Amino acid sequence: GARIPAELLQDPEINAAIAQDLPATHDFEVHRTIWRLRRCGARHVGLQMPEGLQHWATRLADIVRRFVPSVESTTIFGDVTFGACCIDDLAARALGVDFLVHYGHSCIVPTDQTTVATLYVLVEVQVDVAHLVATVRHNFAPQKKLALMGSVQFKTGIAEAAEQLRREFFAEAGSASVPQVKPLGVGETLGCTSPAVGDVDAVVFVCDGRFHLESAMIQNPHVPDGFFRYDPGEFKLTREGFAHGQMHKIRRAAIEAAKGASMVGLILGTLGRQGSPGVLEEVERLLDRRGTPHLTLLVSEISPERLALFRDVGAWVQVACPRLSLDWGEAYSAPLLTPYEAHVAFGDTAYQDVYPMDYYSNRGGPWSNYGAHNGHGGSLGKKFSHLRNRKYSSIEYEDPEAPVH
Repeated sequence: GARIPAELLQDPEINAAIAQDLPATHDFEVHRTIWRLRRCGARHVGLQMPEGLQHWATRLADIVRRFVPSVESTTIFGDVTFGACCIDDLAARALGVDFLVHYGHSCIVPTDQTTVATLYVLVEVQVDVAHLVATVRHNFAPQKKLALMGSVQFKTGIAEAAEQLRREFFAEAGSASVPQVKPLGVGETLGCTSPAVGDVDAVVFVCDGRFHLESAMIQNPHVPDGFFRYDPGEFKLTREGFAHGQMHKIRRAAIEAAKGASMVGLILGTLGRQGSPGVLEEVERLLDRRGTPHLTLLVSEISPERLALFRDVGAWVQVACPRLSLDWGEAYSAPLLTPYEAHVAFGDTAYQDVYPMDYYSNRGGPWSNYGAHNGHGGSLGKKFSHLRNRKYSSIEYEDPEAPVH
């Protein structure tokens, strides 16, 4: 594709603003953002980011307004943003935003499916590669087969460390591998989507929390020496465990309890793009085939108190975030199933020994975004093509030269 012009990359005023207002450890891709906004003549820019980055939102808005002459206003989105699935292009369009910048996550909702022009900025965070490499060398023998994974912020550091370890330390071919599940990037893991690591002895996972790591552990329960978390901010390596048996026992009990429900509630999450109409319709089809009555509820945040108001509903299937059921399912008075669990409870799918973390994998089951009707969020029953057709969502501006009537 086209490259960012050198004069923009070397602009002393832009570089001074970045150095003064933003942390040197985080890459907010300011030059690329300014370049894209200038090229398309954006006038109303939306900025969306998770809570951990919102401290810098107003500074980014100031930089955008200062260095993109066409920009007349910026809107910072304050709603909670758990992941890239929460990209709120629909609200952006409703607010008259003509360009949305989403920070902190990779592109899992393709930009040709968003209703306004969209730029994803990963916000890569620097990793002390030398320390990560030294930590691995100190804790693992050269003949071990190791995989390196992490959250998207650390992907460059992970790749550099893996390359160095392959070159200088590990004797085994295939060690220091960096697994991938497409369409995610190499080594990238989501809370709901994780690559299978294959034949390795241990996994080193680079991240600053456990959410993404748990996804990788659920997808890979058979790693002999287990998982180790490297925290690049604390410079610590910790051995991590996961209660696989307990999780499977709880989820199987929820599935069994749901089978007897005389009324099933289907939840389509409306927090950004969490809810996939195609995935919902697959579950509707299963229930219709069984003759089980069902209702559909649209809700942005799924709380136990809200669902408890529906006393006639014997079980819920939530098409929002699979981890909500896994991590918090016991807090709800009725079983709260994921789409995969719904296919086990109401369809012909057998419960799997390895719980699938494939919600955004392009090889996911019929309960996943790409597996449902063979398309990302695809819907057969409801047509959403008008949302993808930008000519219907272009913002109408008044001509400043036109006479006022």
